[in-house]
Amino acid sequence: MYLYLKHVVFGAGIICLLFLTAIRPLFVVSSPLPSAKTIVLLAGSYEDRIPTVVGLFHKGVAEKIVVTDDNVRRGWSQKYQRNLYSSERTYEALVALGVPGQAIVNLPFSQSGTVFDALAVRDYLVKERVGEIMLVTSDYHTRRTLWIFKRVLKDLPVTIGITPAPSPFFSLSALKEPFKLLYYRLRYGLLNDLPVKP
Repeated sequence: MYLYLKHVVFGAGIICLLFLTAIRPLFVVSSPLPSAKTIVLLAGSYEDRIPTVVGLFHKGVAEKIVVTDDNVRRGWSQKYQRNLYSSERTYEALVALGVPGQAIVNLPFSQSGTVFDALAVRDYLVKERVGEIMLVTSDYHTRRTLWIFKRVLKDLPVTIGITPAPSPFFSLSALKEPFKLLYYRLRYGLLNDLPVKP
């Protein structure tokens, strides 16, 4: 009986995995702008996203790269003799790939999550009077990102574009994305429970 249940659970897991993999393209959207004042690089999986950002920057799509912060430390740095945050690692990688340091803006961390990234970007847009942004994030993350940014920025005169960055086809983050999108649609859409900054 135990062996039978083990096979059933394993089989159900495989079916679930195949199903989530099959529907992954539904979560990818692309709506690039020919030019934008600012590229917004979403925190998380920065190694996958940086090549796309650098490519856009060197094509002259934008003058600034704004980096959101997830407050995650990413290992020891010999250069700085401490563990660097993801946003700091991102800055170092961008500079190494030819982006001038003065063109990079690291936003402050408030809380972890795409909705809080959108709120941090909103503050920056209001302060700097930016009218166009190009979002860059992992391909599987684009639909939720574009949706929540439109919700958070809906009362600002800003045009939002998005460019998907290629990511590994099989990843835990991609498998969790359908559930995250459903949660966002329910909480921040149906219930309209957007966080209120103090």
